[in-house]
Amino acid sequence: MSTITRNLQLFWRAERVLAEARIKLTTRKIILGVVAGIACLFAWGMLNVAGYFALEPAVGKAWAAFIVGAVDIVLAALLVLVAQGLQPGPEEDMVREVRDMALGEMAAEVEDVQKKLVQFREDVEGLGSSISDFVQRPFESFAPSVIGPAVMTIIKLLKSKKN
Repeated sequence: MSTITRNLQLFWRAERVLAEARIKLTTRKIILGVVAGIACLFAWGMLNVAGYFALEPAVGKAWAAFIVGAVDIVLAALLVLVAQGLQPGPEEDMVREVRDMALGEMAAEVEDVQKKLVQFREDVEGLGSSISDFVQRPFESFAPSVIGPAVMTIIKLLKSKKN
């Protein structure tokens, strides 16, 4: 299996695990929020009545209702703070590191392929200009590399005919 395929699979698995972890965390937050809401409703219904009846003889009707309502609000606020304070677990950080590592390796491989493609393009352009030069001036293209050996061969032939 190529490293690109392996890194893509690693990246996909990491993203899937991160998405599942986010869904679980969000679900827990929602559940705690709903429980906080239900607790608030029960508190509003049952404790309000009981608290009101308990406080009414000591502080009066208005203050008894105010104290019971304030306690309910504080309880609901505490539950919401607990729900908001939930943090992702350490496994999510590990999966993020694996994902980032796979992305880094894929970026390096893509950069390497891009460099090879640029080099290939430059080689093809150089070959094209060489062919173009040869077609336009065939003798000039051969001149530096062919004249020296050709002259040496002619000289050898002439010497051998004289002898």
